[in-house]
Amino acid sequence: MAPTAPPPLITTRTLAVNDTHALLDARVQRPDGHVIGRAIDMFVDAAGKPRELLVNLAGFMGIGDRKMRFPWTDFKFDAAQKKAPITLAIPPGEPPAAASAKHQDKPNAKGAGAAADDAHLLGVIDATAERANGTRVGRVIDVLIDNRGQPQAAVVDVGSLIHERRSIAAQWSALRIVSKGDAFSLQTELSDAQVNAAPPYTPNEPARAVAPASATAAASAAPPTR
Repeated sequence: MAPTAPPPLITTRTLAVNDTHALLDARVQRPDGHVIGRAIDMFVDAAGKPRELLVNLAGFMGIGDRKMRFPWTDFKFDAAQKKAPITLAIPPGEPPAAASAKHQDKPNAKGAGAAADDAHLLGVIDATAERANGTRVGRVIDVLIDNRGQPQAAVVDVGSLIHERRSIAAQWSALRIVSKGDAFSLQTELSDAQVNAAPPYTPNEPARAVAPASATAAASAAPPTR
C-alpha cells in the first residue's frame, strides 16, 4: 500500500490582476475621468458586506485634503483601469464633498445620521485579524476588490518583531466579522502552520488567496490507497 500523503493545510485561489485590484491608495475618479482622490478604507457590516468607502479628496498640493465617506453603491470598480480603477458616480459639476454630505445627513432606520451608525461598521484597513481564542494573526494592510465591487481577499501583514515581515492574501470567505464589546473585530481561523504555508503576497502580481483546507478538501486531495 502506497503511503498516504498528508492532507493539505490550505486551499489557494488565484486572483488575476485584471479581475481584482488593491483598494488602499487606489485613485478615485469622476465619470469624466478626472481624478478626485484616493481610497483609504472600507467599512463593512456584520455580514462582511461593504457599506462605505473612505476617500481622501485631493486639495491643492496636499493642502485642503479632506477624508470623506461615501456609500459603497456610489462606486464602480474596474481593475483594468490602471490609472483610476474606482469611479464615483456623481452628476457633472457636483462637488464630491456635497455627495458625501448628502449621505452623512441621510437618516438611518433609527432616525440618526449615517455617521452615528459607526458602531455597526468595521473599518478594515489596519484592523487586527485574530483567532477566536484571541491570538493575533496579523494586521490588515489592504483589501483586494473585484470588478463587481466585492472583496475577494484581505492582505494581512503576518510578520512580527522576531520573524521576517511578510504579507499573505487571506480569502474573504475565510474571515468573519464578530461582535467584540461595543464594536466589531475581524476573525480568522488560519493557524500558525497555515499562515507559514501561505504563499507571500506581492503587489501588482496575481494574488494566491488562501483559506484553511476543509476536511472534505483534504480528503479529496489525498491520493487513493491501494
